[in-house]
Amino acid sequence: MSLLATLLLASQPVPAATDEPDIVVVARRLDSVRVNVGQGPDGKWYCGMDGSSGVLSLDKKLCKAVTECVRKGAASDRTIDACVRNTKSRLLKKFAKQRRKRR
Repeated sequence: MSLLATLLLASQPVPAATDEPDIVVVARRLDSVRVNVGQGPDGKWYCGMDGSSGVLSLDKKLCKAVTECVRKGAASDRTIDACVRNTKSRLLKKFAKQRRKRR
């Protein structure tokens, strides 16, 4: 009997893989990402992340926005953390809205 159940399960269609991760997965990944911004001796600004949301365009927008916060004067841990949290929230809402439009 268990062989029959195994064969039935094996014959079920496999859901199609999507190119983009689920919004909940993206949100969890984005929440865990830490952003580091600094200015090199050459005057250029650099952004580094210790992870990824899984969506390259979202990661780039996060780095750009947080770098802009620092360039405009966010200097304390508190103000930078607030900038990161606000930016993540705003970008995730925009990302979710764009995904709904495409469907």
